[in-house]
Amino acid sequence: MMKLLNWTTMYTEGIKMQINVKNVAKILDAEVVLDGVSVIAGYNNMGKSTILKAAYIVLNTFRNLNHKVSIVRKQSIESYFTQLESYFDNSGYVRFPRELLYTIADHVNDYIGVFMNSEKDNYDLFHMIISDSFEEYKEFWPNDMKSDQIYTDQFLMPMYTKVKEICTRDKESDLKYIGEMYIRNIFKGQMSSLHRTSLAKVTIDSEKEHYLMSVRENKISEMEYSVNSEADVFYLPAYNLLDAIDRSVLPRKIYSPEYDIRSALSAEKQEPTLEEYQETEDNVAIIRNILEEVLQGKLERRPSGSIFFRDESLNDWVSIANVASGMKNFLIIQTLVERGKLKRNSILLIDEPETNLHPEWHLKFAEILVLMYKHMGVRSIVNSHSPYFIRALEVKMADHGIKEKGHYYVMEEAERNLFRVQDVTAETDKIYELLYKPLEYLP
Repeated sequence: MMKLLNWTTMYTEGIKMQINVKNVAKILDAEVVLDGVSVIAGYNNMGKSTILKAAYIVLNTFRNLNHKVSIVRKQSIESYFTQLESYFDNSGYVRFPRELLYTIADHVNDYIGVFMNSEKDNYDLFHMIISDSFEEYKEFWPNDMKSDQIYTDQFLMPMYTKVKEICTRDKESDLKYIGEMYIRNIFKGQMSSLHRTSLAKVTIDSEKEHYLMSVRENKISEMEYSVNSEADVFYLPAYNLLDAIDRSVLPRKIYSPEYDIRSALSAEKQEPTLEEYQETEDNVAIIRNILEEVLQGKLERRPSGSIFFRDESLNDWVSIANVASGMKNFLIIQTLVERGKLKRNSILLIDEPETNLHPEWHLKFAEILVLMYKHMGVRSIVNSHSPYFIRALEVKMADHGIKEKGHYYVMEEAERNLFRVQDVTAETDKIYELLYKPLEYLP
């Protein structure tokens, strides 16, 4: 008999990560350990989300960096060719449709990995790509035009030189662009401290990874990176991502939580390797019972590309706008696991997961985070001002024998309108004293 999952397997030997945030927006200094599930508690407007945003920007700028650099260069190549209309027209190709330029860009990008090899001359390959592209539009050739008139060295060499320039440029310039786009989209260009001109600095370290990003006036002034992990990092903000995604088939801001989640949820299902398949099946089994009880359905992509909820109890499609708000983060997690995006060494950053949840679902959400770490190695940082949810996490960590993998922090004011975190892992009562304090004001 086949055994799907060895429930005794634990991934709690996962690598400890140290996150340090200095002079970012309202955060004067914050040092957070990510070793399982970490909690940052406090009132609103104290900078809890700032810590998650800063960590997300740095982690997502550098992880999977070769893939990200390739995307930036593909965008540059497409932009370059689509602006060459006058160049083509001046060379006598005015009869060709503008779609030819997009076709050339697509074909060049198919071979971008080859062009990124700075040691090799790929002019013959480029010549072939242009030739094949023009052949697709042969119906537009003037009757008196011959193939040797179309792709001469004089015509092609400037384009080839530009392609090589894009594909072999300094990688740091691409990474700096990616990081600054994340800063622009996530912090609205206000990552630097709102109160002073001090250098904003985010450092993330573990045994296998090292990242540093220094920012002055919202521009990256220094970067360091040493990457040994390719697992994805996802950030679920306090506003509901599914609602934001539902308003657009594909968010325009590529460097944003919306785009990252949308891309992961909408990715075409490709045949995984045996190892990937087995890991995903095991991961789905870990959280299946809880999610089936809460959700009774799953996210599906319609042929139009839109994402809908497939309600199994109704046997019908339901618009995301009509799905209960409390279910939406559950649905995102379910789909990311099913698609193999949340897996060992993935990191999940969540703002106020208790929002719109019934108290009973606080327990279920807490248990999902604990199970995903214990059996999958998915590490999480959550911000919360709910003592009920934080207590649920604390209890579930203890119940599953991984109490020592929980880290707890509270926000405290360091200077006027500037905040830091205090580690209260050894004295979590301080969290509940802080969050229950408003009850003292009730008669």
